[in-house]
Amino acid sequence: MKFHVLPKFRVRFSETDMAGVVHFTQFLRWAENAECDFFRKNGIPIFEKDDGKTAHGFPRVSVKIDYRAPARYDDLICVRIRPTSIPAENSGVIEWEFQIASGEENVAEKILAQGRWTTVYAAMNTTTGTLQDRTPLPEKLKKTLFAFFR
Repeated sequence: MKFHVLPKFRVRFSETDMAGVVHFTQFLRWAENAECDFFRKNGIPIFEKDDGKTAHGFPRVSVKIDYRAPARYDDLICVRIRPTSIPAENSGVIEWEFQIASGEENVAEKILAQGRWTTVYAAMNTTTGTLQDRTPLPEKLKKTLFAFFR
């Protein structure tokens, strides 16, 4: 099964501590950036206001990450993400898997972290911030996910 790959980038000093080591939470930000890139490149909004009172988005309901090695200032980073299953009919649940690796061009990559998360397509009342019931995935997203598994 293929991955969606975020373009490689260098670790910025602002993402590290004074020793130049990346803070553990930054790995999740990078993975989320890859998820946003997946949606954007497929023409699907990751957050969308409907009528001014309701918005739809993908809150996380579960996250697991295993760290194998630190990332450091100026490392060249590659982030990959992919859905791991096709959502059931009328389900807004999407399971994702991600990998974060480092390695210079023409050098074997080293996996720094890998993990999974579960998102649920849900409606939110924008006035109160209350999450409403799960919502079936939009047809365009379903088609994109099905095509991803071919």
